[in-house]
Amino acid sequence: MAEESVPEGRSLKELSEEELWELINDNRHRISLGVRPCILLPYLRQVKVLTEVDEDEILSCHNLTNRCMRTYMLDLLRTQGRNGAVALLEGLMIHYPVLYTHVTGRKPSTEPSRFSLIKYSELTEYLIRAVTGMQTELQEARNEAGKMSTRCSSLESEVSQLMEQEEKCSHLQTENERLQRHLEVTKLKDEKCDLYIRYTTSIEEKSLLNQTEALSLQVQQLSLDCKMQEQKSTVVQSQMKELQVERDQAYQSRDDAQAMIARILAEKDTLRSQLVELQEAVSKSSAPPFLVRSRPKAIRVNGRVLSLSLQCEALLSELSIVGGNKSGVFVHQVTEGGAAHAAGISPGAQIVELQVRYEQNSRALRMVLEDSTLEEAMWALGQVTGFCQLSLRPRQNYEALLQQLQNSTMSSGDSFYIRVNLSLPAGASGTLAVSCNNILHVTNTRPAGTEDLWQASQVHPCQLLDLQSGTVPNYYQKAVRIVSTGRQGRNPLWVSVDEENTNGTESCVTLMPYTLVTPHFPPVCRPILLLPTILGRMLDKKLASWQGFQLMLTASEHAARLQRSEILEEVEPGGNRCYTLQSVEKVMKKGLHCVLPLGLDCVRRLHRSEIFPVIIFSKLQRSGQTEEQLLACSKSEEPLLDKLPCLYHSMAPDSWCDRNSLLTSLRTIIWEEQRKVVWVEPDLW
Repeated sequence: MAEESVPEGRSLKELSEEELWELINDNRHRISLGVRPCILLPYLRQVKVLTEVDEDEILSCHNLTNRCMRTYMLDLLRTQGRNGAVALLEGLMIHYPVLYTHVTGRKPSTEPSRFSLIKYSELTEYLIRAVTGMQTELQEARNEAGKMSTRCSSLESEVSQLMEQEEKCSHLQTENERLQRHLEVTKLKDEKCDLYIRYTTSIEEKSLLNQTEALSLQVQQLSLDCKMQEQKSTVVQSQMKELQVERDQAYQSRDDAQAMIARILAEKDTLRSQLVELQEAVSKSSAPPFLVRSRPKAIRVNGRVLSLSLQCEALLSELSIVGGNKSGVFVHQVTEGGAAHAAGISPGAQIVELQVRYEQNSRALRMVLEDSTLEEAMWALGQVTGFCQLSLRPRQNYEALLQQLQNSTMSSGDSFYIRVNLSLPAGASGTLAVSCNNILHVTNTRPAGTEDLWQASQVHPCQLLDLQSGTVPNYYQKAVRIVSTGRQGRNPLWVSVDEENTNGTESCVTLMPYTLVTPHFPPVCRPILLLPTILGRMLDKKLASWQGFQLMLTASEHAARLQRSEILEEVEPGGNRCYTLQSVEKVMKKGLHCVLPLGLDCVRRLHRSEIFPVIIFSKLQRSGQTEEQLLACSKSEEPLLDKLPCLYHSMAPDSWCDRNSLLTSLRTIIWEEQRKVVWVEPDLW
């Protein structure tokens, strides 16, 4: 385009400031790509549209890329008005004539009359300096090219020398192979000559009778020796077989004993849970001073468990422990010369179980510490003030735990998730600010130097990702916590243990500040349950008519499905039609949201089948006498929502005004809830 004949219009001196900058802004992208600021800055400094400070800001700022430097230079020139535009175009005419033609549509010219901001003498001086600089750069480029050519020639000579050395090496290798073949041939010839000599000698010996008799005697002696050696080897082999049989029998006996121990421990756990349930059913007023967890059969690692009995006034002062519910509780350090050290307790042993007499009422207390938190284990060991019995397992995963603690990949062996049931403000010592229903990941129940705080992190609502970390109060002075983590069992209620008084020991159940929860990741389309029930059944069909939703189907065979516990709810009381689990699963397999025309009773049944519905409760406000029944249903169902084992979404009454806005809000809420992780409490039923 620069070589084409461009028609001459008005000169740059005749154009106004707005026209000049409109011409530059139309080609701003092309100027930003094709201009180097270090080339234009000397001329712009010469015509005094930019200062030395502006030049330093453009070239020396580390926060600007090359593209940003050019844009920033144009912005600075824009502040100079018409002189900035004229100076920029004249600089392009000198250093970038092709770009100047693209921008202005005029041919470049270095005549003095074309420059309006610089005198003829100053222009001549500037051009001489520019030519001198270009000559210097050209000379430096030539010198660099000469150095590079010299370097290339030296490298070529080195390559040729290497090739010659490679040829010499290949020649020497060929000669070496030839010499080896010659040596092997010579060796074979020598062996052949040796064999020939030995053969001749044996023939001569056989010709002599005396030598023959001597040889026969030697042969007989050798045969006897061979037979004796064979007998000895047979005896050794038989003994080895017997040892192998005895070893296999010992291994089998050990495995049987370990299996029997595991079975007995599992039976003990089952009996213990049944005993606790019976005690709770008989008398709730005589609750024990500690909470015993009922749980299914524990998954135990087959291994030798050692039981030790010892008399110790303060066991916790003689040893230190590490670990937690995720890795197990291990003995870390033992005080030499103490009762624990004398009993044979060594670092690395896992504490499986503790039996001790409780100090308040002298009742026997047996606690399983195999899956307890670090705080629970320290509380349990702190109760030992006399005779106790410990069940220990030798080193298993202790070194891996220490390595993780040293590498700071984990702060302790604890790891479980809780839901906050109250709001806590932020504190000055790193206390987390949490709101009700927030999910926290507890990673250390006994941080260094504190006894009333937990180390926890807030959890991302859509994935298992720890966010801001800090501490939260553990209410240790008010409650004794036995947290069953990672297994189904009773909800970890906070049970207050009061000291004995004149009227006897009393215990009471207080509000749970935290609730143990477990994460679940449901499929892409979760079922939808709208509450209150009356409002939900009014909107179910409308919501099911949208794309991606389908109303739950009914099924027959009422009696057979009732016997198999497949019924979620009957369509009509006493009728033959019902809603079943199979209907929900069938809709979910199609990749659709199943709209549930059901009540709150179906939530726990769905959870047991690993189906987690999106529960949306719409709060109502009084607007007329015709809505009395709807308000009564809302008031009766709202208290039941807090008893659900999962969270629900509550819609404010001012967030919608009619049916269409309500349905639109529902779709947005469903899309948001579908992305979240579902946190569910342990099933207590």
